[in-house]
Amino acid sequence: MNKEEFLKELNHQLRYLNKKDRNYELEKYANLEDYNLNPKEIAKSIYNSYNIPVNLDKETLFNSVNIIINKLQSKNQKIILNILKFFLYLLFLLIVIKIPFIYIRDLLGTFFENSFTNNSYIIWNLAFELLYALTTIIIFINLIKKKALELKKK
Repeated sequence: MNKEEFLKELNHQLRYLNKKDRNYELEKYANLEDYNLNPKEIAKSIYNSYNIPVNLDKETLFNSVNIIINKLQSKNQKIILNILKFFLYLLFLLIVIKIPFIYIRDLLGTFFENSFTNNSYIIWNLAFELLYALTTIIIFINLIKKKALELKKK
């Protein structure tokens, strides 16, 4: 790793420090002779010295998608087939999750249809669709992160 890459990565890892402290810490590492260090480990020690509890090993959705894209670019047919199966599984899961939401929405929707105005029925449907969307997004994010960690270990 060269100097620019190292400092860029260290700057990224120190993103939870304020700007003044981050610049101070980056200046300490600006004039090293050997940059074959682990920026994440250095950032952890810096956070410990500032008594800031930070978990740098946590995967973000962006990093997870980046890992999956890099694995798709590897042109390894076994990995590509594995990722394709995963996305088919997500599509199947999308359909399966929708079934109970449709059933409950329609079952309770008849109550709104007979008791209240048409507007309350529309609001009920929109609220239930929003609940379905949020549930699906949370599940998909967690599954994508889990799959990326699995692919990263291979």
